[in-house]
Amino acid sequence: MTLNENTQEFWDLYTKDREKTGKIHQRGVPVPEGSYHLAVHVCIFNSKNQLLIQQRQPFKKGWPNMWDISVGGSAVAGDNSIRAAEREVFEELGLKLDLSGERPFLTMNFSEGFDDFYIVEQDIDLGSLRLQSEEVRQVRWADKDEVIKMQAQGIMIPYWFIDRLFDIREIYDRQGERVHRIHTGFAGLAHLESWMSLAEVIRADFPGMDTDDAMSSYCHTVIQHIRNGTAIYAADGRMLTGMLLFSKDESKIRCLAVHPEYRRQNIATRMVQLMLAKTAPGQAVYVETFRENDEKGNAAREFYRALGFVPDKLDICENYPVQLFVRK
Repeated sequence: MTLNENTQEFWDLYTKDREKTGKIHQRGVPVPEGSYHLAVHVCIFNSKNQLLIQQRQPFKKGWPNMWDISVGGSAVAGDNSIRAAEREVFEELGLKLDLSGERPFLTMNFSEGFDDFYIVEQDIDLGSLRLQSEEVRQVRWADKDEVIKMQAQGIMIPYWFIDRLFDIREIYDRQGERVHRIHTGFAGLAHLESWMSLAEVIRADFPGMDTDDAMSSYCHTVIQHIRNGTAIYAADGRMLTGMLLFSKDESKIRCLAVHPEYRRQNIATRMVQLMLAKTAPGQAVYVETFRENDEKGNAAREFYRALGFVPDKLDICENYPVQLFVRK
């Protein structure tokens, strides 16, 4: 919890089976025997298999000035595991993550509780983070060899399993088939070919992309957005599964699409949240989508409403009737 060391903090107490007892416990007081509390860690990797690590402030009581996993802390009273993880990431890094479709990658039991570890893959611009000064001195990316070396030097908290995190990010389902982990980030020109391949798959869903000339024009638009840093991708390995273009000047989503085989996996939400992290707090964001009685638009309208967008004025885009949605 990113609070002043002297600030009172309260936790829910659990049984050994992770059922809440209904009792509240104050941090700093020994946990009663037979009771436990919940802690969380979020390990953020990028597509280069580097882990985001943070250096703790030198005035922290625990592990001062040491390097640590991306984010960690205790769940406060009223939190569940996911909510605690999302809150800790936002408080310490100023980064909004949606973990609603995730489960802890692993849980470590310790003497006074349970520690849930979440693994996230996202290419984050470190310059866009807002570090919590009471907790975090600085952040950086580190690969497996660097982390092992830092532990050997005594400048990183000695998690005995940290090197394994780099190896177990690829998970397997019950049949032993590999389940890919989707990662998101800002696109570069190296993504252009894959981007246009995905555009070919979804072009029928978008007005104005029905001709070869239109696709050529769209390609030039994508290149401009990439150069402006306003093109966001989602990928499964090297395959692009989602794409988003946005305009900073208009504060508007220009294009948002997910591969049909990857829909309903929170991919669109993650891309929008990455975009929102680039907008000023309280700034209105706009998007055009299908009108209410258009059968193509049911899922899209539901999606934007869930993210806090509300219907606005009717409009025409590429000779097609649409409606503007706004999020304030």
